[in-house]
This record gives sequence, structure tokens and C-alpha cells, in this order.
Amino acid sequence: MNLQFIIFSLLLFSSLSVAMTKQQMLEFESQTIKAPIGILSAQNKPELVNEAFWLTLKARVAFFKGDIRAAKRYFDDAKLYVKDYPLSLSSGYWYLYRAFFSIEQGELEKAKQYIKQARLSFTQHKASDLLIRTYAMEAIIAVWREEYSQALKSLQAAQSFISRSAEEVDGTTKLMVYDSLTAYYLTLQFYVKALSYAYQARDLAQEASNVLDGLPVKYNLCLALLRANLDDKAEQCYREMHEVAHTKKLPRYEFWALSGLGKIALSKKEFLQAIEYLNQARSEKDNAIINPAHLIVLHNNLALAYAEVKQFDNALQQLVSSKELLKSYQNTLNNRYTRQTLKIEADVYQAKRDLPKTIATLRTYVKFLEENDAVANNKVEYETQGVLEAQQLKNQLATSGSGVGRSSNGKSDEQKSHDLIKAYVVIVILIAILVGVVAYYRRSKNNLTAVLNYKDFGTGLYNRRYFVEQFEVVSSRATDYAMALIELDGLRSSDLRYKNTESKLKLAADLILKQFRDDGDLVCRVSEEEFVILCEGMKKAVLQKRLAAFKQALIEQEALVDVNFSGALICSEEGDFGNIFAELESRLVHVKRNAPGQVVAF
Repeated sequence: MNLQFIIFSLLLFSSLSVAMTKQQMLEFESQTIKAPIGILSAQNKPELVNEAFWLTLKARVAFFKGDIRAAKRYFDDAKLYVKDYPLSLSSGYWYLYRAFFSIEQGELEKAKQYIKQARLSFTQHKASDLLIRTYAMEAIIAVWREEYSQALKSLQAAQSFISRSAEEVDGTTKLMVYDSLTAYYLTLQFYVKALSYAYQARDLAQEASNVLDGLPVKYNLCLALLRANLDDKAEQCYREMHEVAHTKKLPRYEFWALSGLGKIALSKKEFLQAIEYLNQARSEKDNAIINPAHLIVLHNNLALAYAEVKQFDNALQQLVSSKELLKSYQNTLNNRYTRQTLKIEADVYQAKRDLPKTIATLRTYVKFLEENDAVANNKVEYETQGVLEAQQLKNQLATSGSGVGRSSNGKSDEQKSHDLIKAYVVIVILIAILVGVVAYYRRSKNNLTAVLNYKDFGTGLYNRRYFVEQFEVVSSRATDYAMALIELDGLRSSDLRYKNTESKLKLAADLILKQFRDDGDLVCRVSEEEFVILCEGMKKAVLQKRLAAFKQALIEQEALVDVNFSGALICSEEGDFGNIFAELESRLVHVKRNAPGQVVAF
């Protein structure tokens, strides 16, 4: 009996060592994130913490500290345990954060694979908190891959889980979603929304004393301030980050802080100061930063600074380093960074008055811009040439056949000449058809590109990129206009008859369109639930009436009874605000805070 009890106890202990509950994982994580560095010096793991989870936490902390080699070693050690239990919660946790490490390595395809495996694990265990984190991480990967529609879907899924969750979602999970939203809106240049989410993420980190996630959030906040041209606030933010990173000996965040200060010095035209900051950042990069994209940007910024102080050889040396990194950077962003590097190189040669190399570099730059089109055109030309050669061969065979027939059947030279003329006529007709096919192909390709670039497939409306281009056209005509930015609310509320959020969104978009003119009015979807309406030759009062009609239409639609919206208006008579869209976003934030569900003309 005692032997059976001992065996049962060992089996129970063994199962505990392998399987941790979600609550156990989150509780242990919440303790670790407050003082993360201590876990690296711990020799023995706590009894109820399994190896995969323990080593993954160590890998996260080593990555945070800037010890990339140690982080990789811990991830590799944990992988041995993950293989044995691939669908356990701790394995899902490993897949989740291994995906983030793969982003740093520039291996975005592997990151996608890890995220899929993490989702399988968390779905099987119905671990909603961790599943929300998975969608947030998936959005980050999509942003890096420039797949913004996929990023939006992932973020919508994460927010939907949060709104439907019966239990309170833990702070670290919310922080991760807000941080992903910051990155998404920052990339799309919606700086007001990006800053809003960045501050919310920072507040969550401070409330939980979350050091492990606090500095990454701080980095995104500083970057949002920098890209919004709030240089003074950005500089203060980067200095605070540098002070913390230097005190705690975190080279990864010293790199970010010094790089940010270097960019600010560049924008202020303090080029010698920029060189000093950027060179300090370069000294911190060893083993702390391995993502080629970050290193390419560092070298390119240094090249710009050196060129401004006439140190052209140093500038070109930095660009050589960028080109070396680009050779092995297999990523969708490769094209963008290559063009950026080539453009800077051309500017350096021009400043150096080296005309031949300037022209050669610009030719390469233009060639790279047209690379995709050139590949497609070469394919068409190759196929066309192949068809022509085949037809010529057929004609030669036909001619040979005619010769044989003439010798055997006594055909006349006149008949042969007639057949040859017919062959030439066929060739001319085929060439004309091929030219038409090529022209049609190119036109179809251009039309498809325009649709892909300018259409929002969820609603059929134009997107933000189209709006930006059209607004430049309207503003250049110096005509009067009124403009509104509205945000729908309530699309994700539970409704047994209409659970499909995308269908509700499409229905709402159709109702907006019905209130406005086909010509003279432009309705665009600019983010997940935001729409901008631009009306030429219209006053704000008229636009406000149209939006009131839209609100009434929403009320009359049974499927959209729980949907409402807030809106802010602006018009050309108010003068030049610089970035008018940022002004509209700021007004909308004010409306949502003080008069939600209203349309305010200001």
C-alpha cells in the first residue's frame, strides 16, 4: 500500500513538473517582471515551475538585458523540453516569446510559424489571456512584414477577446496589446492614436512595477514622440531611458536611447553631437542588437551626419556597412532600406562633386525602384520572343514541306511565293495580337495595383493612402471644403442575429455613402473603425446635417441599433493647421473624452 502511494505521489509530482496552470504561470511571471535580472543568477528553479517555462523566462530577461547569446542559449535549452510536450501551456509560452526573438533575428517566416504553434497550444487550453498576447505578437510580425490588413485583423481579434472575456484580463496582456497598437498606428503615421496607446501602456507598466516590459514600452513611446516631431519631449524621454539603462547596465536600451538622441541631434542640425551619440550607440550594439534593420538605420544616420560635416569618406564607409548587412537581409523591408541607402549614397557623391558616381548610384537606385516591373516585363518579352521564334520555325517547316511537295507534285514558284506571303501575313497578325495582349496586361496590372494600393477590402471604400493623395489635390485647388473624422462605437457588442463584425462594418460604411454625393464628396476608411469624409464646396453646418442623417439611419437599422459614433469637424475657413489630419484626430479625442456619441464642429 505504501509503495502504491509513493508511486502515485511520484507520478503526481512528475505531472506537476510538466504541466503548470495558467494562473501559476501568470503569478510567477508577475513576480519576475518586477525585478527580472535576479532570475539570471538563480541556480535552481522553484519546485512547481517546469523547465520550459523557467528557461523561457530566463531567455526573455537575457534578451531584455541585451545578452543575445545567453537568450539564444536559454531558448535552445528550453526547446528540448518543448519537443516532449508541444501543446502544453509552457510550450505555448515558449513559442510566443521565441517568435519575438525571431523578429530580432530578422527571421519573420519562423516568427509566423512559432505564433501559429502558440495559438494551437493556448486554444487547446482555453487560455484567453495568453491567446490575446498571441494576437498582439502576430500583429507586430505583420507590421514588420508590411501586411497591415493582417495586423489590423489580429489587433481586432485581441480587442474582441478582451471585450468578451468574463474575467479581468491581466495587466501585462493589456500592456502587450496597447504596445502593439502603438506600433501599428505609429507605422501608419497616426501619431495621436499611437501616443494615446503608448501612454496607456506606460501607465500599466508603472502600476504593476513592470520593469521587464516597461522599457520596451518606453522605447515605443519615445519613438512615437520623435516621429510626431515633438523633439523636446522625445529628447527628455530618451534621456530618461538612457539613465535607467545605464544605471541597470542594459546595453540594449542604451543603444536605443543613444540612437534616438542621435536622430534628434540630426533633426536639430547638431551634426557633431549626432555623430557622438550614434558612435556611442554603435559601441553598444555588440551582442545587444542583431536585427539588421536597426543596424542599417544606425549606419545610414551616421552617414548623413558625416556627410553634413564634409567627412565624405567616413560617410561612404558607413554606407558600405549598410550594404553588407543588406546582402543577407532576406526581408520584405529589404527594398525600402536598399533604396534609402542608395539615395543617401547618391547625395554623398553629389556633395563630394563626384558626378560619375552620383549618376551611377542614381541609376542603380532607379533600377531598384523599377525592379519588380522589369521582372514582369522581361517575362512578357521572353514569352513574346518565344512565340515569334516558334512561328518562324513553323514557317520554315511549312516552306520546306512546300519544297518537297513542289518536287513531287510539280508546284510552281508562283504558288510558293503566294504561301510565303500568307505566312508573313499570319506573322504580322500574331505580332499585332501579342502587342495588344501586352498592352492589356500592363493596363490590367496598373488597374490592379491601383485597387490594391487605394482600396479597403473590408468596406469597399478608399483607404487612408488614397485620402492623403486626394486631400493634397483638393487643398492645392484652393477651394472651400469641410471635413469630418468619425469613429464608430459598439460594433463588437454581442448580438445573436449579427455576430459578424466585418458585416456590420460594411453595412455601416454603405449607410455613410448613401448620405453623400458620388461626385464632390470622398468617404475613406482610415483605420479600424475610423472614417474621414471630405466634401468640396460644403460648409460645416451642412456636413453636420448629413452626419445627423447618418445617425438616424443607424437607429433605423435593426442590425446596428447598438452602434453609435463620435465625430469632429474642420473646414478650410479655419486656416492652415500644418498636419490637418493630426488636428482632426486631436479634436476627435477631445470629443470622445468630453462628449462621446456627439458630432462637434468646434
